[in-house]
Parts: sequence; C-alpha cells; structure tokens
Amino acid sequence: MDSSDLNAASVRTATEAWIDAFNRGDTTAICALYDAQAVLWGTTAAELITTPPGIAAYFDAVFALRPVPRMALLEVLPRVFGEVAVSTGRYTLALSPPPQAREVPARFSFTWRRTAGAWRIVDHHSSAMPAPLNALAVLAAAS
Repeated sequence: MDSSDLNAASVRTATEAWIDAFNRGDTTAICALYDAQAVLWGTTAAELITTPPGIAAYFDAVFALRPVPRMALLEVLPRVFGEVAVSTGRYTLALSPPPQAREVPARFSFTWRRTAGAWRIVDHHSSAMPAPLNALAVLAAAS
C-alpha cells in the first residue's frame, strides 16, 4: 500500500467518487465502494442495512425513482486515522428538476477502511438535516 494514499485528499476523492456514482444512478459503481461488512443507514431506510445485497437493493430502489434524485456536495471534512478514515459533510438532495425543484438539505458520515489499496465504506449514515432547534422555546415549554 502506498502510504501517500493515506491522506485526507484521497478520502475526499473517494467521497466524491461516491457522489459521482450516485449522480449517475450506477448501483454497481456505488456498491463497489462498500466493504463486504459495510452497514448503511440510508436517508430513506427504515432499518439498518447490513448486507451487500441489501445495500444494492436500497440503491436500486432509490435509482428507480422518477426523476432520479441527484446530489450536490456542499461540504466534506475528511480525517485519516491510519488505515481508517472518516468523512463527514453536507449535501443537497434534488428530488425533482426545475422549475418545481424540491431540494432536501442532508448530512452524511462515511467511515472508510483501506483494503487492497482502496478506500471502502464500512459504515454509512445519511439523514435529512433537521430543522434548527429553538432551545429557548423548548425550555420555556418545559417549564
């Protein structure tokens, strides 16, 4: 393994490859980025997905939506810890094209493991961004 690939830039590149595969609607390419032991909490998943066939089925269902959703990466923060890395960030999920565009702000975390010279996802969580919590209103309602 080339130690020069164990850096934040290589994790950013792997994250961008995931976004690119998603935007192509390419289940094969996206699944190739997951480790055989990966787990996925998908944005619309009701349950934790724990098998490669389950991950493929999840993305097949997402890519069967019409129009096919698209993502725009807004922010990514990659960190490397030896042969494990984490990338965390934000994206916008476009669920319909203009002029009736419906966009959902969302967040993600990928945990990557370096295997056979490539970064593979071992843990993936994605969810819609929650509305900001008005802490003062919550405290006032609780009293």
